[in-house]
Amino acid sequence: MELFSFVQHFINRYRNIVTIIMKHISIRVPWHDNKWNGTVCKCPKNNPFCKTLHRIAESPNTDKEQMYAGKDWSEVEQTMPACKGENGGFMNTKAYKRTFKHTYSWNEYSPHHNLRPTTIEVSPYTFWGIPFRYMSRDTSKELDLKYPNFAKDEPAPFSTSWTYGAQRQKDILNWFSSNIKPNLSLAVLYCKNGNPIDEECGRIIIGMGEVSKVHNVILYDTDMSTKYPVWDLMMEHTIRPDLKKSRGFLLPYKEYLELDDVFIKKKTGKSKQVVIEEIKLSLKELDNNQKIFQELSYGCEYLSNHSMLIILNAAKNCIEKIIKHGLIGGDWKRQIRWIDEQISKVKDLIGPFPAFAEALRAIGIDYAYIIEQDLRNYGFCNIKDNPWESFKSLLKGTIRIENICYKSELSLYKSIWDSITDDSKEILELLSRFEINSDTIKYWYRRIQSYSNLLANPYIISEASIYLNKDIITTEMIDLGVIADPQIQGMWTPKSPYLIDSKIDKRRIRSLITSKLNSVLADGDTLLSVEEIEKYIENSLSKDNLSLPVNYLLTIKDFITETLILLNSEEGISFQLKKYYEIENYLRKIFSARASKSVKKTLNEDWESLVKSSIIGYDENNIKSRSAAEDQIRALKMFSEKRLSVLSGPAGTGKTTIVRAFLNSQQILNEGVLLLAPTGKARVKLGNMSNGLEAKTIAQFLTQQGFFNWDIMQPYIPKNADEIKYTGARNIIVDECSMLTCMDFYALLKALDLKYVYRIILIGDPYQLPPIGSGRIFSDLFNYLNNSEEKQLRSAITQLRTVVRTIKSGESDILSLASWFTGTKPSKDADNIFEKIYKKELEKDLSIYVWKNETELKEKLQEVLVKELPNSSCNLGYRIKSSIGLDNITNAVNNPEVIENFQVLSPVVSPMWGTHQLNSYFQEWSGNSYSKYFIEISPERLYYGDKVIQLINEKREGYPSAKKTQLSNGQIGFIRFVDYKNKIGKVVFTGIPNQTFTYNSSLSDEKDAVLELAYAITIHKSQGSDFDTVLVVLPKTGRILSRELIYTALTRAKSKLILLVEDNTSWLMEFTKPQASILAKRNSNLFKYSVRKDNNEIPFVEGLIHKTLKPNLIVRSKSEVIIANLLYERGIKFEYEKMIKENGKCCIPDFTLEDASGDIIIWEHLGMLDNPAYKESWEKKLRFYKSIGFIEGENLFTTIDHENGAIDSMEIVRTINKLEEIL
Repeated sequence: MELFSFVQHFINRYRNIVTIIMKHISIRVPWHDNKWNGTVCKCPKNNPFCKTLHRIAESPNTDKEQMYAGKDWSEVEQTMPACKGENGGFMNTKAYKRTFKHTYSWNEYSPHHNLRPTTIEVSPYTFWGIPFRYMSRDTSKELDLKYPNFAKDEPAPFSTSWTYGAQRQKDILNWFSSNIKPNLSLAVLYCKNGNPIDEECGRIIIGMGEVSKVHNVILYDTDMSTKYPVWDLMMEHTIRPDLKKSRGFLLPYKEYLELDDVFIKKKTGKSKQVVIEEIKLSLKELDNNQKIFQELSYGCEYLSNHSMLIILNAAKNCIEKIIKHGLIGGDWKRQIRWIDEQISKVKDLIGPFPAFAEALRAIGIDYAYIIEQDLRNYGFCNIKDNPWESFKSLLKGTIRIENICYKSELSLYKSIWDSITDDSKEILELLSRFEINSDTIKYWYRRIQSYSNLLANPYIISEASIYLNKDIITTEMIDLGVIADPQIQGMWTPKSPYLIDSKIDKRRIRSLITSKLNSVLADGDTLLSVEEIEKYIENSLSKDNLSLPVNYLLTIKDFITETLILLNSEEGISFQLKKYYEIENYLRKIFSARASKSVKKTLNEDWESLVKSSIIGYDENNIKSRSAAEDQIRALKMFSEKRLSVLSGPAGTGKTTIVRAFLNSQQILNEGVLLLAPTGKARVKLGNMSNGLEAKTIAQFLTQQGFFNWDIMQPYIPKNADEIKYTGARNIIVDECSMLTCMDFYALLKALDLKYVYRIILIGDPYQLPPIGSGRIFSDLFNYLNNSEEKQLRSAITQLRTVVRTIKSGESDILSLASWFTGTKPSKDADNIFEKIYKKELEKDLSIYVWKNETELKEKLQEVLVKELPNSSCNLGYRIKSSIGLDNITNAVNNPEVIENFQVLSPVVSPMWGTHQLNSYFQEWSGNSYSKYFIEISPERLYYGDKVIQLINEKREGYPSAKKTQLSNGQIGFIRFVDYKNKIGKVVFTGIPNQTFTYNSSLSDEKDAVLELAYAITIHKSQGSDFDTVLVVLPKTGRILSRELIYTALTRAKSKLILLVEDNTSWLMEFTKPQASILAKRNSNLFKYSVRKDNNEIPFVEGLIHKTLKPNLIVRSKSEVIIANLLYERGIKFEYEKMIKENGKCCIPDFTLEDASGDIIIWEHLGMLDNPAYKESWEKKLRFYKSIGFIEGENLFTTIDHENGAIDSMEIVRTINKLEEIL
């Protein structure tokens, strides 16, 4: 019997060593342009996606690598190409050689100088893993706490953030690799945002398989007694190209990208973008699980069993979609079976209390992790056992473990445990069922008043996590601890009251809704329709072959509304987080109340004289002069009189002049002025309007007031908010308001003592890109005031419509083109711009060129620069430097604003037309990349003289002032000096002349860069800035393209815009339509209920979206809705805004009809004839119509808006009657 017990104990102990120490692994791979088929990319130099990794981006041998295009890895040099060190060859079908050369071997004073280049043979189907996280000194304390037996690190003779000592490096590498178990551990392969599927996704999983072999740690060849390890760990895997022979798979992203759009539509009824979305496995499909995000980081990291289970289930859903699509071949059903097999294996490896050690840490047990490890390793606690029982036995002394480092602490631990109440112990045991950290456990453990609620509904842990500014805990993480599954929990399955019998349990459903409402905030939605939420839950339940009962959400609405808001209106039913319901209510109340009221003491200023004298070339007889002056005078009176004012208008309409004039008022200066803007560049720009007043970023102001949390980089409302409100100025001016989120506005207003503030002035352009985050506050406010029937509210908004600089210079083609991408009807002759484009008769401020495909883009861009940049007699490098003001560095130090004379913009970062690739071209053409003077900030090399952009808000010490200076995200500068030996660069920024700021090299691919190249920047980053000359590279496709994005790009240029458009310009017209508005697709309930019922729909948005009865037709104004609806009801066929060409000329009428003979009939609706500029544009267009044969009353019909935009319905009916007679 004793022998049997001993054998059983030994078997259990061995089994636990295998299971508990076993880990899964994540491996980062670079994007491949040919399906990761075991060869070098087809065209390495045209694969920019992999260059988000610094070891690839900084490879000096791009041309040489191109020689190996498409070759097998066994045919290339041992150190080539650069992606060899980044898992570019993980699907290699043949063995190949790889040579390792130590980073410090060049240093003859370092022991590493004695390490020889070491060549090893790499087996087929091998990937490499470097545990960067654990080799970093940042994790030394964590490792020492968990593994005190590791060798202590040695001091390095130079500054480094990495482990230096050879023995400690070997200890870490051996430990890390020992936990990867062949045929048990799974490997998940992922790309970062460098991919063509979705560059905003952060991480995208490209495949997974089993680890089949883990090789020993490689040591460098040397004659020294001290052996240094190669950090790269070599592991083999089971993924194969032939799915019939593969244990694992690569998702067919590349195959889907290569499919013909028409074929996909015919086969599935869906677009290519939709089907790719359905097979995409990114963090979004994993509920943006932050724990998994961390585990898919550092290039190589452990994955827990819980995370692996979530990933496997999500992967199964993707493969089921692949099978359903039927677009590609392969035995995908075999992979479904493989996934099911792995799910079963992983469940066997999970215990019922995965956070046991974290719970011990939460109550002050320092050696928690080692205690659990000892209990497992010595056979006192099997994988499916309850470690709490074993822990109690350890404290009582009924089990003994020899030679433990915490022996002297056990009496203290017993005292701690004995002092804890039974209720608290029950909560600790419950919390340890979820894979959460000690901080989260500590939070709930200390909330004794919440114990009963927590036991009744553990999903409140997930629901509360979104408000606690801590790691988000997903519903699925709670599922694994409260849904009974003996395969996971053994005999320790959850019990009542926290047991969940069904995944349709109302507690779980509410948690899913809460999680979804929180996740869509990042997409801009502040609420969701019940239909969209039901669809989301149905998709979630379908994985388990479950469905949501009819009207179930409304059936359990009383329970749901304990924590969420249910909005029931005539337009529909929606759910909203209470926090955002309160935010929108608060903003609505403040905006409405202040907009309807006037200040008690207005300003006594002669605004008319001041405005007319400030407009350069003002001419009383010029319609545009008078119109611009009237707008600006009205704006200044509004500023003076209203408690809330909104000023809108595109660049060049005089906003700067108005603000400067307003701030010239001595009364305003005496009352005090606070100037705020969302970005550093906008802050500088606003400050320049103010005659010496300092402007602040909103983050700076909120930080100063105690309303900003820098840990999460978000505004928040402190508990003592009412005691610390701002009373430093009575006038608040905020610029670039379209960039502000719900929370930005909410925190800003909460931080102000509104009783003290006389005037709040909000300035912006409602047609620009919406904020990155929740809501579309400024756009909603603009439309609410602009469309209000109350005169008091309408008087709180002024739209500037006349571009001041065109008064003398004439029409601007930039602004004519941009007007088509606003939410309003362009001027009547604005369609003339398309004729100019068609005939290539553009004015001097706009040039348009076309590139056919990505392979010719570089050549075409160079051709455009040669043609457009000044100093045509000089070489291109000098012309680029001269254009950005860096031909004279000394002058640029004194006047850094010169670097904003010329700017390149692109919608995206990674593709061939993205900023990363464009920046590399400019670096090459400028000649900078041939210098040895550079610093490395992953993934780029920044050379002396390079144009750069700051990427975070921070304070740095300037030289020579030695003062900490605020640097803002989006602030542009240039590399003034490089200390190559010490890897230090010094940067000068716009707005801060004669000061340099020091930056050190950083090679981490995981840390967010603080600085990057800025010859080209994204359109998003350009928002809030303007430049003399702008070159925009526009692709014709891309998920990010929208009406607002193109409008923002077009309006960045002050003097000259150069468009480099893919294929042709005709597709641009599609993005002028309301359907292309990303702003309109956002759900909002600020002033009017505006919620889509389906993710693919566009909700009604007053001032933005005007739906008609005709299917899929959205027009630009209320009046056009009436016309379109009457035409549709009378059965008259018509086209809306269809370009027509007559006599070699083209135009875009409002409505186009066709008579019985096939001749065209035009209907134009005139909306603003009271505006002189609009009236002038109509008269010009009318003359144009006559010139091509259109006569009023015969084949040209017009109707007009009357006072306050009212339309005469009888006039419309009479026109339709006439048309019916003709038709």
